[in-house]
Amino acid sequence: MVQLPDVILEEIFCRLSVKCLLRFRCVSKSWLAIISSPNFAKLHLNRSIQTKRNLRLFQRNNDLWNNDLFREDFDSLGNVLQTVKVDSIPLMFRNYRLKPSCSCDGLICMLEIRGIQRLGKLISNYTVRNYGPQPNCYLRDGLIFVRATENVFLWNPSIKKFIKLPYASIEIATLGIHFVSVYYDYRIGYDNINHDYKVVRIILLISRPPNIFLDYEVKVYSLGSNSWHRLEKFHYCPDWQTFGNTISGGAMHWISIVKSNLKCERLIVAFDLGTEKCRVLPQPEYSNPHVKLFLHNLEGCLSLSCQYESSSIMDVFLLKEYGGKNEHWSRLITLSPTTTFKIYQPFIPIAYSKCGKKVWFMNSNLLTGSLVLYNLEQKSVEKIRGDDRRLTSILYNCLESLVPLDVPAASMETGEVV
Repeated sequence: MVQLPDVILEEIFCRLSVKCLLRFRCVSKSWLAIISSPNFAKLHLNRSIQTKRNLRLFQRNNDLWNNDLFREDFDSLGNVLQTVKVDSIPLMFRNYRLKPSCSCDGLICMLEIRGIQRLGKLISNYTVRNYGPQPNCYLRDGLIFVRATENVFLWNPSIKKFIKLPYASIEIATLGIHFVSVYYDYRIGYDNINHDYKVVRIILLISRPPNIFLDYEVKVYSLGSNSWHRLEKFHYCPDWQTFGNTISGGAMHWISIVKSNLKCERLIVAFDLGTEKCRVLPQPEYSNPHVKLFLHNLEGCLSLSCQYESSSIMDVFLLKEYGGKNEHWSRLITLSPTTTFKIYQPFIPIAYSKCGKKVWFMNSNLLTGSLVLYNLEQKSVEKIRGDDRRLTSILYNCLESLVPLDVPAASMETGEVV
C-alpha cells in the first residue's frame, strides 16, 4: 500500500469535519500522530475560518432552569430555524446549571447564570445579611468582600473535553453601608502575541438604590499557565450594558462613559490581550446624535450597532483594517422600522449566511427573543421562525475545532464526555 506524504494527508484532512477526523485517528498510528498534532489543529482551524465549513450556531434556552443547548448547521440555514439538541453536554454542567457565555476557536466558556448577586449590608454586630442565592461575601476589617461564581469551565464540544478554571476571588471591597449588586461577565479570546487563550473577567459593583457605580475589577486567566492575575485599573470603566462577544483582532472591546465639564462622552475602548494595555478607538461618522451603542463580533470583525435618538433608525458599522494606519469604520447597513419590524433596542449582527448575502441579527435585549435575517442585496428584513420561540433569543456562533485544552500539570478538574 502506497503511503501518502504527511503534507498531502494534512491538506486532505484539514478539509474534513472534526467528527470524521476523530474517527480517522483509529486508522493508524501515523494518522493519529497527524490529527493529534497542535500544528494540524491550527491548520484545520484556519481552514474552517476561511471556508466556514465547520461553523455552527448554538442556541441557549432563555429559561434559567433549563440547561438544554441546541445547534444549527450553517449549511441548512434559512428563514426557518430547525434546531438539533446537543446530547453531549457533560452531566456536571447540568448539575451546576451552566450556560454558555462566549466562544473562541471552538472553545466555549461555560458558567453559572445567577443574574444579579445581591450582597448584604454591615450592621452593628458585624454580621452580613445576604440576599444572593448562596453566600457570596465575607467580612474583614469592617468591609464586605465579594466572592465570584466558582464554577467556570472551558469546553470544546467537538472533541468532548473540558476543564474547570481555578477559583478567582473578587479582590475589591465596598464599605458596608450599601446594598450592592454585582455584575460579572466573562469573555474568551486568543492572545496573538503569546499564542495563548485567555479569559477576561469583568466585575462591576453598583449600589442599589440608587444606581451608583462603586468600583470594578478586571482579571485575566491564561490557559498556558492555568492561573488568574489581576490587572491595574484603567481610566475607562466598561459599561456592562453595551457589549457582547467583542473580542476581535486579539483585543477585547467595550464602551466607556466618561463625564467631564458636565458633558457625557461614550468612548470605544480596546484592551489588547497580549500587551494588556488599553487604547481608545476612533468613532464612526454618525448620521445623528446616538442614544444607544452596542459592540459585538461579526465573524472576527468588530461591529458597532448605533440606534439614533431622533428616530428608530439604526446603523451597523464594521471596523476595517484593524490596528493599521488606515483603521476606519465602514457602514455595513442601515436598518429602518417597518409595519412588521420595530426597533426598540439595537440589533447586533451574529453571522453571515454561508452564501454571504444575508446577515443574522439578534436583539441586544436578550429577553425579547427577536431574531431576523437581513438580505444585503434586497435590503430587506426577514423574520425568523423557530420550533420554540424561547430558543431564538440567545445565539452563539462556534467553530467545530480540534483546539486542545492542555494545561500545566496541576491538581484541577478535567473531563471527557464519552
